[in-house]
Amino acid sequence: MGMDAMRIFRTILAMVVPFSSVLAQGASESAKTEALALKAQTVELESLKAEIKAQGEKIDHLVQQMATLSEILKQKSAPAVTKSEPAPAATATAANPAAASPTAITAGMENPSPADNPNTKTHIVAKGETLTQIAKQYGVTVEEIEQLNKIEDAKKLQAGQTIKIPVSPTATPSPTP
Repeated sequence: MGMDAMRIFRTILAMVVPFSSVLAQGASESAKTEALALKAQTVELESLKAEIKAQGEKIDHLVQQMATLSEILKQKSAPAVTKSEPAPAATATAANPAAASPTAITAGMENPSPADNPNTKTHIVAKGETLTQIAKQYGVTVEEIEQLNKIEDAKKLQAGQTIKIPVSPTATPSPTP
């Protein structure tokens, strides 16, 4: 009986040893595959890092360009601000429309348009003012102001800009007899 047990053990050993070497070989293959995958990921990571760096440099460049343009705009708008300084009433008009007279609105203008067109007023845009606010102030629609001034983009409204305001018949109600 002892002999049979030994033979069975050898048979099992003979079957397991080749299998374990296959396992070992498989393990080294998967290790190679993992190493290659890791290397590919590292290469991809490096190229992504390079791309991010390049994008960062582009962003820095654009920020510098914007700063330069902003400075140029400040220098260009500075004379415009000093030019319209003789009309402090214009800013008072924006804050308090009731206190301003029609002549105060046109005081700082080079060519007052109410004289040539009785159906319009003028308004000097104050900093932070929107077309919606101006339209409400005069009792007209934003569209009417845009059409009269040929404004295509309301967001491009600038402080100090003089715009025409249509005189709405509803803004000054006249009593009917």
